[in-house]
Amino acid sequence: MRVKIMLSCLTLLICSVILGGCGFKDIDKRFFVVAMGVDWTGKEDKPYLVTLRLAIPASKVGEGLAESQVEQLESKSIAEAVRNLKAHVDKELDFGHCRVFLFGDSLMKHSLDEPLNWLSRRRDIQLISYVAIAEPNANKLLKSNPTTERLAGNSFFLTFGKEGTVSPYTVTALLFDCFRRFKEKGLDPFLPLISFDGDSYVVEHLALFNKTGEQLILDPKQSQLFNMSANSFSKSGIQTIYRGEELAFYIEQVSRHVTIVKGAVPTVQMKFKLNGLVEQAVSDVNIQEVQQLLEQHVNQKVEELLYKIRDAHVDPYGFGLHYLAQYFGKEKDWDYWQSVYPEVKFKVETHVTVNSTGLVH
Repeated sequence: MRVKIMLSCLTLLICSVILGGCGFKDIDKRFFVVAMGVDWTGKEDKPYLVTLRLAIPASKVGEGLAESQVEQLESKSIAEAVRNLKAHVDKELDFGHCRVFLFGDSLMKHSLDEPLNWLSRRRDIQLISYVAIAEPNANKLLKSNPTTERLAGNSFFLTFGKEGTVSPYTVTALLFDCFRRFKEKGLDPFLPLISFDGDSYVVEHLALFNKTGEQLILDPKQSQLFNMSANSFSKSGIQTIYRGEELAFYIEQVSRHVTIVKGAVPTVQMKFKLNGLVEQAVSDVNIQEVQQLLEQHVNQKVEELLYKIRDAHVDPYGFGLHYLAQYFGKEKDWDYWQSVYPEVKFKVETHVTVNSTGLVH
């Protein structure tokens, strides 16, 4: 019995000697990447410029005190650039906190295949990260520091994550949804455009894509309308003319319903219900007149936007996917939808409820 116990202990001792330690590194031996940018250089030997913004821990937190380090490298591939950048820092690069990926405008005109392929394969990349197009390029944008930034990269999170500002002009694109839209039939991708005005980041334009490249850029008003009609984004607004003066309607709640009616040419019917209050108007407001005016205005503007997007041969609303789901579509149905989409008709019906006309003193 005693011999068996001694042999067991000896076996355990030998096993413990040959076991390797874990690969975990302490937090003070890591560099946390808070934002990453990829640009297209056009060079044959080094076509990609990869830029990493690394957070530097600081004892003081305050506006303008955010400290970060920016590393950049040109390389033949994104994976090789990231691997080589490890030789430029004294700590391990950790992408676990990287929530923003920026693509340069030149890269968008070339191809997003390799960046998306690399992002989809990295196990430490969060699929809930934000993606956007950087103007004029990702490298320059990541080197810009907002004056009010308290933590490195925090301005990106507050802008896209809605924890800070909530703007109807800012359309958020998430990494997992971007993967899906570049692969899914009947659903096309979109990406917001982000720039730096000298003090802060500005996000008010939206780029629409087909499966191969950029097709259309929406201006701020169109981006706001798309956000409301496609994402049911509330806290938005509508401006129109009432009795010769400006009228501003604040949207508190949005609901929508989409139906596609078959025919020689399919008709997409979109119904909206908007609830809100009048923010600005003449002193004497007739609620019934205002509601009818707003309904006509929304119908017209949304239909104009839908036809503009259709004529650009993109489908960010996912009408094609909705058509296949509604009519149990097979491959022949998908071919049919592709052939008739350039002629699809749109009918928008809006019901507006004015909850309040505000306070008039």
